[in-house]
Amino acid sequence: MVVTPWLVRLRWFSLAALVAAGSAAQWFWHVQLPVAPLLGLLLAMAATNAALAWQLRSPRPQRERIGAVLILDVMLLTGTLYLVGGPLNPLSIIYLVSITIAAVALGYTWALGIAAVSNAAYALTFLYNRPLAFHDPTLTEHMLPLHLSGMWVAFITASGLVAHFVGRVSEALAQRECELVELRAAAARSDRLAALLSLGAGAAHELATPLSTIGTAAGELWRIVGNDDAGRAGQAATYVDIIRSEVDRCARVLDHLSGRAGEVSMTPAAVETATLIDELRSRLGESLSARLDVALPETVRPVRAPAEALRQTLVALLQNAFDASAPDQRVALRLTLHSGLRVEVSDHGRGMTAAESARAGEPFFTTKQRGGGLGLGLFLAQAFAEQMGGTVTWRSQAGAGTDVILDLPSA
Repeated sequence: MVVTPWLVRLRWFSLAALVAAGSAAQWFWHVQLPVAPLLGLLLAMAATNAALAWQLRSPRPQRERIGAVLILDVMLLTGTLYLVGGPLNPLSIIYLVSITIAAVALGYTWALGIAAVSNAAYALTFLYNRPLAFHDPTLTEHMLPLHLSGMWVAFITASGLVAHFVGRVSEALAQRECELVELRAAAARSDRLAALLSLGAGAAHELATPLSTIGTAAGELWRIVGNDDAGRAGQAATYVDIIRSEVDRCARVLDHLSGRAGEVSMTPAAVETATLIDELRSRLGESLSARLDVALPETVRPVRAPAEALRQTLVALLQNAFDASAPDQRVALRLTLHSGLRVEVSDHGRGMTAAESARAGEPFFTTKQRGGGLGLGLFLAQAFAEQMGGTVTWRSQAGAGTDVILDLPSA
């Protein structure tokens, strides 16, 4: 319960205010106070507040416990009023503090209950009380001015306590609401990711058969053209090799989608940066690798990250950069090692408008031409970064290219 820490602090502040009020009454207004009973009540309040603070270690404080503490406060305040003037004591306004706390923290029913208990307890002070006594009996003549000045001090104290408590609780509730909004957004992204993974597994299953057929047909074509004219056979063989190579590449991708290559582990492991770059070039293919500029940190050391998930994420970001670039444009990949890992992918392609940049990262949103992609690369990169406690950010300008930055914390 978000209000509980503030309740503990408020009770400590109230305890200090009661001690200050008692000291002022005795030393400045010369009221004769029963020190021992009052000290016992104050010590009881301090002990119960210390117990409440200790019980905050419980992950889910009970509402009944908070309500019991507020009722105890009402009883302690009633005992204080009984010892020091009864209804003439201006500290009776402090009853409103407990009622306000109950209304904010516990709801309508508890607020009515605390109000009823407070009214009954205050009524008892009219019947049972210890009259005010002064060290100098002649000061009794100044009872009314003393009462009015005491009411002013009590009003300042009560209004300060209520304003402080309600204000801080409102801030805490607003912060909690923001956190809940962020959690709901993250949960929605996780749901979309789960749906995409299911869709990918289904697509992998459906595409496995036609790819197998294409591979078989390519093998048969190779066998047939091998008996044809040598010149034509050599030209056809080149295209057959390309077909078979691309089929094998698609099959590897589908293995990852369908899970036949094993579940992608999210357990961080040591990844050599040089080895990572070599594997990225292999997956991109020779033509794209020739257009890739890589910048590694001066001090090369292994990074801790889920190896396969990191490779898939970087391939997706690089593929997006190449798709957005002209055939003669290059793409830059920069790795920076700090407490974690920063990867920057920069291209000089078409870039994005402000409206497109605002929607980038949404699943199935793409700036590519029809058939050029599904718009999932940046979304999956964000999902990976969130799982690792990192971030993906981007800056883009139409006609000037795009920079995508992946930041991962240390393992």
